[in-house]
Amino acid sequence: MNRHSQSIRRSTTLTAGILSAVLTVVPPAIYFVMAFSHMTGVIETEGEINARVVGTLVVANPKMWEFEELRLKELLARRSTDTAETRVLYNLKGQVIAESSDQVLRPLLSQAFPVYDAGHQVANLVVSRSLAPTLMVTTLLFCLGALAAGFTFFRLRTVPLRAIENAYRNLKQSEEKYRSVYESLNEGLALYRTIPVGGAEIDLVLADINPTAVSVFGFGRDDIGKSILQLQGGLFAPVREALQGAPAEVSLELTQEGAGRVFTVNAFAMGDGMVATLLEDVTEKKRSAEQLENLAYYDSLTGLLNRRMLLDRMEHTLGTAQRDGIKMATLFFDLNGFKPINDTMGHEAGDQILIEVARRLKSSVRKKDTLARLGGDEFVVVATLDTEDNASCIAQNLLRKLAPVYEVGGREVFVGASIGISIYPDDGTAPETLLKNADIAMYNAKKPGIEFCFYSAQMNQKLQERTRLEFELWMALEREEFFLEYQPIMDARTGRIAAVEALVRWMSPEKGRVMPDSFIPLAEATGIIVPLGEWVLKTACTKLRQWLDAGCLPIRMSVNISGCHFMRSELCRMVEEAAEQTGVDLGLLELELTETCLVKDVEETAAKLWYLKGLNVSIGIDDFGTGYSSLQYLKNFPIDHLKIDRAFIKNVCELPDERAIVEAIIGIAKAMELHVIAEGVETLEQAQYLAHRGCDELQGYYYHRPLSEERLLEVLREERERFEQGTVGGACEAGAGGGADVAAPVAVME
Repeated sequence: MNRHSQSIRRSTTLTAGILSAVLTVVPPAIYFVMAFSHMTGVIETEGEINARVVGTLVVANPKMWEFEELRLKELLARRSTDTAETRVLYNLKGQVIAESSDQVLRPLLSQAFPVYDAGHQVANLVVSRSLAPTLMVTTLLFCLGALAAGFTFFRLRTVPLRAIENAYRNLKQSEEKYRSVYESLNEGLALYRTIPVGGAEIDLVLADINPTAVSVFGFGRDDIGKSILQLQGGLFAPVREALQGAPAEVSLELTQEGAGRVFTVNAFAMGDGMVATLLEDVTEKKRSAEQLENLAYYDSLTGLLNRRMLLDRMEHTLGTAQRDGIKMATLFFDLNGFKPINDTMGHEAGDQILIEVARRLKSSVRKKDTLARLGGDEFVVVATLDTEDNASCIAQNLLRKLAPVYEVGGREVFVGASIGISIYPDDGTAPETLLKNADIAMYNAKKPGIEFCFYSAQMNQKLQERTRLEFELWMALEREEFFLEYQPIMDARTGRIAAVEALVRWMSPEKGRVMPDSFIPLAEATGIIVPLGEWVLKTACTKLRQWLDAGCLPIRMSVNISGCHFMRSELCRMVEEAAEQTGVDLGLLELELTETCLVKDVEETAAKLWYLKGLNVSIGIDDFGTGYSSLQYLKNFPIDHLKIDRAFIKNVCELPDERAIVEAIIGIAKAMELHVIAEGVETLEQAQYLAHRGCDELQGYYYHRPLSEERLLEVLREERERFEQGTVGGACEAGAGGGADVAAPVAVME
């Protein structure tokens, strides 16, 4: 150690000295050279500029310039920087003609610059700056460098020796830690010395053991020096056999007969003819693994098979059905009425019901059948059968078992079930396919009056068509394939267009023109109605703004708002954004809502409607009379218009009951000072009757079908011309355009 320390001391001393000298001299030298060069460049620039300025004065006064001392001093006093410097103008005889008044410290850095008159030198300008600041900073850097050099020299001299001492100390500590870890390991550690016994074979002789090997694995200190074949009755003999041929590492699992204990042994070479074996008792781990494996295949709540084990059993049953040439039924259960019970009575009550359902199903299926719970309230039964009729019998029997009431928390509740059935090989040949098809059939069984339903290709086709149509709807939004048509709403008193209703249409590249009945229900079910409704609202406002800018008179624009759209979106914010973006007066906008969406959340609905009313938006109830007609919401909500559903208008002139309903609606609306609109007006007789009964506005094919924007504007122009000529009579005589297309709220052309 001393020899190495002396060598390191000499080399570090030399290195420290060189580095210290560099730190002391180089930084101040570099600074001085750079500062001196910079000052020289500045002086040259300043001197040349001032020499030219003085030369200009000389040229202007060739005879008298030497007597212009004040002007010369003024020129010499001009500075481009705040740094002090002296400027002295000498004639060719060396006499001072003028000089600046700056005072600078010595030593000075000076340069002379000639002053010319017509190409002849007539004077010299000497510019000087003080070197004192530069020398002071250089001295300061020298001192700082000396301090840094001293610190560096000290560190380089002491650190290596301390590192050596720390290395030896750490080595000693590592040995102590190794011994501590060796003795405190939870695993048993046994060290063996390899001894050749002839040929390529070796024997392992125990050299050392840690305390865990003694206390847990039964080794003793008197075992040291014995062959591995003599230890623990030859339990570890396989380790010796596995190490023949000098493998780098072996891992074995050994079972101690009689005690039922299981050990894992990891043996690896340590060098110098030593082999270490790490012993671990994994008896409890093995038991836990078996329990976990059991949990991985069974539902923890009901004890039934889970999905993973179900698929495995289905594979086995499919093989049997294929081999024996029989059918296999997959019955997919979903409990009816379970979610409300779970939500109102709590999850503990829901768990009790699931356990009871599992018990009833277990008692109903055959031993050779498979019963599983997929999760939630979904169960599956897999059974082999001779005909599909047997599957019906199984389903009916299971439904009877599930029908009796359940006692939960001292209450009696009823839980039914819907069952979807898929048959192998008709509906699929793979477990996942049969499960999927049974699931599809189960959803069809949710319809009223149906308890179980077989899968059919038509069901799957409808599902695929629904999925494809949903994708096409999203793409249609992105590709801007939707457009609006407009149906005029006529004033029953004057016969003129009072408003237009915006109606969305879809022009699909593949399907052509698609009517709303084909895609609106799916759009509502999937949530696409929200972005679609936003597009309709903003587009309708944009069109209305364009019509107004084109010279149309203000007219009401009616936009249908889906109940899903009304409840799930920020409708008020959307209306404000549409008004802000288009600049349209919200007093011309009418939102049509259905009765069903008004009664879902009365408080939230009222808040939204009153907010919209504060924006001056008109609120109309569409299809009035077909939903939850209630005087309560007519009284509490800020409703402006009631639109009588076309179902009541169709036979209003033929059926007394229909007339009574229509007259009652009109009477209620008038009593509550509400505006009444009748839609679906298709005949002159209907128009006359409704107008005479006090209906305010009329809409239907008798007047106009839904119109394109271009056709609507033409109709408005024609109407204006007719009224200007006085040829248009009352409301009942105004309808003659029964062949036009759909229209939306628009303005009458001026």
